Amino acid sequence: MIRARHQLTFQGFLVAALLTAAVITASPLIDATGFPLTAILRGVVGLLAQAFPFLLIGVLVSGAIAAFLTRDFIERRFPKSLGAGMAVSLAAGFAMPVCDCATVPVFARMVRKGIPLPSAVVFLCAAPIINPVVIWSTWFAFPDRPALTFERVGLGILVSLVIGMSYALFPPRADMLRSGIDSACMHGNSHRSPDCTDDCAAACATDHTATNTGTTINNTGTGISVMARIVAMLQHAHDDLFRVVPYMLVGIALASSIRVLWGANPPAWLTSHGMTLSILLMMGLAFLSSLCSTSDAVIARGFSTVFPVPALLGFLVFGPIMDVKNVLMLSSMFSRRFVVRLAVTAAVVVFVVTMLFAGVVR
Repeated sequence: MIRARHQLTFQGFLVAALLTAAVITASPLIDATGFPLTAILRGVVGLLAQAFPFLLIGVLVSGAIAAFLTRDFIERRFPKSLGAGMAVSLAAGFAMPVCDCATVPVFARMVRKGIPLPSAVVFLCAAPIINPVVIWSTWFAFPDRPALTFERVGLGILVSLVIGMSYALFPPRADMLRSGIDSACMHGNSHRSPDCTDDCAAACATDHTATNTGTTINNTGTGISVMARIVAMLQHAHDDLFRVVPYMLVGIALASSIRVLWGANPPAWLTSHGMTLSILLMMGLAFLSSLCSTSDAVIARGFSTVFPVPALLGFLVFGPIMDVKNVLMLSSMFSRRFVVRLAVTAAVVVFVVTMLFAGVVR
């Protein structure tokens, strides 16, 4: 069954590659009609080149979490208190040089491994904003406004903690993971059941029976060699990559289309507006454009002559947490109810925090 599923996935990618080649071949003809398809395709390639290395880092980190961190280890070592757990998540987010598209599979694996949801949510929201690569790119994009870099990091930490606290105060009532992905494994089964799905088995290989090697892997992590764990890590990374890439490509295509069709400056109807509308418009633009958080500051720089700083911060804080690309990737792993709640919570919290910031700096 697993072999057939992977073969079907490969066939899907082969068909997609052939369709892409056909579109590229026909792009000069489409350009002649007035639609800038070639420019959009160049933008897709550029954004993919920026995002894919970080996505690869993310799925490898996700695979390492699955293969080397057992549920028993996490239960024993991860801080029990809410404050300490969130602090560890912030530290992990700062230490991982990944963008938002790479944090989603890591976040999913953290949840599957039993890390408390509020702490995992803090990591998901904070990592693409406060990591060293994003800090450096923001500083590079705004050398004349060094305070904006610190403001982005500070607001990112505050927003992440507030969103995480919302899940501590009002925990979800239902299972967040999509049916068939890890729902059976999340209940602490120490062995693979006959009806366990292939996705579930792939996600929990280090907590189940390794049927292909005959090595039993239990919750304490004993009885498995380092090489077997490396193989499991690569298998997890492979599965996450094949699951996430199609959704990421949709977001990248949308981002490139918006950038090409709108140009370097926003449309005229976006100008001449108040602070509230400015923040809402920039948050909406961040959501639709689905930019990588390691490069979104460069795009925000192009809007700096049109929009005030609080609106730019709304763009730089909300986009890494929630955009079309992240919604699609999260939807491939989590229930619709969870994704909608996370998106709405992030939008409300970012808007309120940036509005309060605007009131303070005025």
